[in-house]
Amino acid sequence: KAWQTEENSLDAAAAAIDAACLFDEKLRDNRARSLLAMFLYELEGPGLRLNNVVLPCMDVDFLSKDEWDVLFVPNERKEEKTGKISVQDIHGSEASPEVDEEQPNRPLHPIAIDAIEEAFRLRAQNLTTSPLRIINSKTEWFEVQYNAVTFADRFLRKYRSKSLSEEELQTIGGRIVGVLMRLDDLEWEWNHRVCSSPLGQEESASMIPYEQWKTTLGLHPGGVEQVCVETIDVALLEEEDFARARAEKMLGLFLGCIEGPALKASGNRVPGGSEIDFITCTAQRALMEPKLDNPN
Repeated sequence: KAWQTEENSLDAAAAAIDAACLFDEKLRDNRARSLLAMFLYELEGPGLRLNNVVLPCMDVDFLSKDEWDVLFVPNERKEEKTGKISVQDIHGSEASPEVDEEQPNRPLHPIAIDAIEEAFRLRAQNLTTSPLRIINSKTEWFEVQYNAVTFADRFLRKYRSKSLSEEELQTIGGRIVGVLMRLDDLEWEWNHRVCSSPLGQEESASMIPYEQWKTTLGLHPGGVEQVCVETIDVALLEEEDFARARAEKMLGLFLGCIEGPALKASGNRVPGGSEIDFITCTAQRALMEPKLDNPN
C-alpha cells in the first residue's frame, strides 16, 4: 500500500506505484480495470443514463463478482440506507444543497484546462511508448487508461505544495482523465451540436465565421473534424490558441453533460462545483447543457 503515506511522501509513493506497474503486468492490469470501472460507474454512468445517452463501452461488464463486491457493494449498501436522489429532486427540488462553509472556493478550472491542453499536444504526437489514444492494433485500452491517469498524476504533482487539498487535486485529476477517456465522443458531440446550431449554420445571422472557429469554438473548419485526424493533430501541435480553445470546450461539455448530471444523480459534490463559468458565451454554454428527453 505504497499510496497510503504521509502527504509529504505522496510523490515518492506515486513514483513507487508507477515503477511497480511498469514491471508487474497483473498490477498494471488490475489497477487500470479498477480505475476504469470506478470512473464508468461512479462518475460517467449516472450522468449518461440520466440524459438517456448510450455510448459504446459505458457498462462495467468486465469485472468478476468478487471484484465488483470489493469496489461497489459498500456504496450500494450505503445508498440503500440513505436513498437515491430522483430525477425530480435533481431538476425540481427547491432545497438548496448544503454548503461547507469551511471549504474555500478556489478556481480549479484553469488548472484542468492547462492540463487538458498539454495532454492534447502529447496525444497528437501519437507516441507508441505512452499512447493517449488507440494508435494501432497493438494498443490496448488499459494502456490508454493507465497513461491518462499517469499523465494527470504527474501534471498535478507541482500543485501539491500550493495549498490545494487532496480532494481538489482528485477533482482536477478526475476531470483530466474523464475528458481524455471520452475525448472521441466529446469531440464528435461538440462538432455536431455546433454545426446543427445557429453558431454553425451559414444562413444564420449568429454564425461564427469559419476563420474564427479554431479560436472561438475549438473546432477545425473545412469539414475535417472526425474525418482527418492528422490535420487536427498538426493544428493542435502548431496553434496554441486552437489547443486552448479546444481544451476549454471539451472540459465544458464534460462538465455539463457528464460530471454535473452524475454528481446530482448521486447526491455528491466536488470542490468549486461543476459550473461552466469559464465559458463567457451564453450560446456556447447552452450547447453544453444535457439534452433531456421529455418524460411524458
